[in-house]
Amino acid sequence: MSDEDAIRCILKAVEIYRRIDRSRFEKGHPDYERTTLEGWAVGALSLRRVIRRLGISGQEAVERAITYGIELPYFADRELEALNSTSSSTVIGFDKSTRTWAELPDEDE
Repeated sequence: MSDEDAIRCILKAVEIYRRIDRSRFEKGHPDYERTTLEGWAVGALSLRRVIRRLGISGQEAVERAITYGIELPYFADRELEALNSTSSSTVIGFDKSTRTWAELPDEDE
C-alpha cells in the first residue's frame, strides 16, 4: 500500500466516523452493553472497566458476552482472576514533570 492509499484510508475512516450514529456508545442505548462487551473482546477496554460501566460482576460479563456470541479475549480467565485478587488494580506511569512514578487516574472517573 502506498502512502497515498494509506492516507485515503485514514481520511475515509474519519469521514465514516463523523457521519455514523455513535449513540450506541452512550448509556441508555439498547446496544450499549453489547458495544461495551465487544470493546472488551477486542482489547479496547479492560474487564475491570467493563464491570464498572455496566454495574455487573466479571462472571456476568463473561456470561453475557457468550450469550451475545462475542468471542472472549484470550486473557479473559486472567482478568477474572485479577478481579478476585486482593492486589492493587491501579495503573502506574512515569510523571516526566516530577520524574517519579505515580498512580494514573481512571479515565471513567
